[in-house]
Amino acid sequence: MVESLDESGSGDMKDSTKVQSWEEITQAMRTNLDTDVNLSEDKLVKLEDFVKHYRKEKLSLKHRQNQREVPPPIISGEWRELDEESKNLLMRKLQISQRNTWSSPLKRCLLSFAIFPENLIIKKRSLIYWWIGQGLVFQRGHKTAEQVGEEVYNELQKQGLIEPDDNDPSPLMNRCKMHPWIRYMLISVAEEAGFFYFKSKDRTPEDFRNCSLSSSRLHLIVGGEDSPQYTDLSVHEDVSMVFNVNQQYLSLPPHWLSNMKRLTVLQLGRWQHSPMHHIEVDDQKFLDALGVHNKHVKFLSLRGISRITTLPDSIVQLVSLEILDLRACHNLEKLPEDIASLKKLTHLDVSECYLIERMPKGTEKLSSLQVLKGFVIGTARKNPCRISALRKLTKLRRLSINIGRGAAMDEEFATLKDIASLCSLTISWGVTYLASQSNDAINQLLLPKQLEKLELIGMPVKSIPKWLNPHELKNLKKLYIIGGDLASWDHEQQNEQWSVEILRLKHLKNLSIGNKEDVLKKCPRLGYFERINCADNNIYWCKSWPVDKGS
Repeated sequence: MVESLDESGSGDMKDSTKVQSWEEITQAMRTNLDTDVNLSEDKLVKLEDFVKHYRKEKLSLKHRQNQREVPPPIISGEWRELDEESKNLLMRKLQISQRNTWSSPLKRCLLSFAIFPENLIIKKRSLIYWWIGQGLVFQRGHKTAEQVGEEVYNELQKQGLIEPDDNDPSPLMNRCKMHPWIRYMLISVAEEAGFFYFKSKDRTPEDFRNCSLSSSRLHLIVGGEDSPQYTDLSVHEDVSMVFNVNQQYLSLPPHWLSNMKRLTVLQLGRWQHSPMHHIEVDDQKFLDALGVHNKHVKFLSLRGISRITTLPDSIVQLVSLEILDLRACHNLEKLPEDIASLKKLTHLDVSECYLIERMPKGTEKLSSLQVLKGFVIGTARKNPCRISALRKLTKLRRLSINIGRGAAMDEEFATLKDIASLCSLTISWGVTYLASQSNDAINQLLLPKQLEKLELIGMPVKSIPKWLNPHELKNLKKLYIIGGDLASWDHEQQNEQWSVEILRLKHLKNLSIGNKEDVLKKCPRLGYFERINCADNNIYWCKSWPVDKGS
């Protein structure tokens, strides 16, 4: 049996090997084991609990002076056949029958984690978008593909197959990671299922930590000390997915897309949680042929790639495109004028594209659009697509608006209330807006009564607007107010109560809202409260019961 941490830390080591890192612990699990044992789920759980406790103790000692290293776990001989038994345990946990192997969305989506490097944080939204592009999740009845993806993501959490980011205090689980041990098991299962294979059959434990998996359908762009591993991409006619794992400097040949006529997923942008993960191109000509030969592309991500100033006109020939992720393309100046040709587009994200000053006319004709992020409101001259036109988008569920330079607050903003399908709304005011607009203009906003999430960034008023009250927003569950001049939380009604379950207040230097008890009087259903850099002290507070998960 595995010894407890206290026993192994006593100094009476039965094994002279000193394991100094998690990677060496997992290596010991894999190799230093006996043979004649049937692994039970109970034993695996005990081992994982032990390792988690071991890691926690190591972290708690990390900042203490003059502390010796915590000794490694002493692993007895009953774990020799851990690899095969662990895979069987993973199969049983997912209730896989021999007749229906890897056919459900849950099982197929789990396999996709095999390509992500060990111990990196993955954004939930990027993950779900990739699942949609691969066709692993899709619309089911009245549920959109994204909603089905949310269900799969939540189920993976529930089963303990993915873990929350340790640095995220909120209960939303908008980013995740996979335990290295589960990832190790998963890679072998994914290979056996035909999802990926190792280029080298002489595998070592190091391969499982930093493996480059590929197949005839999937090609990974992997960076490193060696030369880029994508020089032969153009010769692979059967490739349907290209995924940039960690290459930060893309230097792709001009005609590399010409032969990829079966391509469905082109993920070149950032999927990592950290915005510090920089991606840059030396020349954007590699995009010129995009759309000419790639009629089956469903998902295109250029997120966070620098030095892309325009998109090729041929992009409107991507007649199957559903998700176009251009977030944080800081050099992008405009969108294609004929964007209305993308009839199947469900997600368009141009948020954090600060050089875009207008939305092209025809955006309102994207009748399949469910998510629109980064809609720019400028002057009437620069804004051929207006908010009032968005009423035509009957499937639009999430909308984020950036009120740009010289934007005029007029009756247009009252038409937001007419977007009947809208559930989530973000409004961001630019700093150039502050000096030129009044409280009266802000108060012209009218919001959809069915809103469930509202995020306000840089709101340039000191008093809470009249439309931001619990009587108008009875269905609101999530309220985020970030930055701006807000100094008062109170309306004339002193006994008003909000229905919000998640409240986040950040960087509001003038706002004092009181202690936790004061907040709970106004928000009796509150499950999570976050106050950062406000006039009051910082606080994270969460009920013991979980709140609804979501973005």
